[in-house]
Amino acid sequence: MIDARPALFRRMGAAFEKAFGNVDAVFTIAGVDRPPVRAVLRKWREIDLVEDLGQAVEGTTHLMSVSAENVAGLMSQRDSVIIHELDRNGARTGDSAAFEIRDHSDDGRAMVRIHLSGDI
Repeated sequence: MIDARPALFRRMGAAFEKAFGNVDAVFTIAGVDRPPVRAVLRKWREIDLVEDLGQAVEGTTHLMSVSAENVAGLMSQRDSVIIHELDRNGARTGDSAAFEIRDHSDDGRAMVRIHLSGDI
C-alpha cells in the first residue's frame, strides 16, 4: 500500500504549526471532540465577494491550515471547530468562535486547508 503522504511531509506539519500557529483549534469530527491542536488561521475582508441584485456584498473569508495528522477523518459540511485566539506569547486571549467546516482540501503535503463558515 502506497502512503499518500510522504514521511517528510508528516514531520513538517508539526513544525509549521509550531512556527506559524496563531490559534488553538478544537475539532469535532464525526461527533467526537478532539484534543486542542495548534493551527494557522488567516482571515481577510473581501469586497465584491458576491453580487446580489446589482449590489456588491462584502464578507470575511476564514482559511485555516492544520497538520493533516491532527484531523484524520475530517469531513466537510459535517464537522466543526472552535477556534481560540492566541496572543503573541501563545496564551489564549479568551476570544473564541465556533465554525462549521465548509470545505477542505488535502493535497498530500503537510497541511490540510480548511475553509470555514460562520462569523468571528
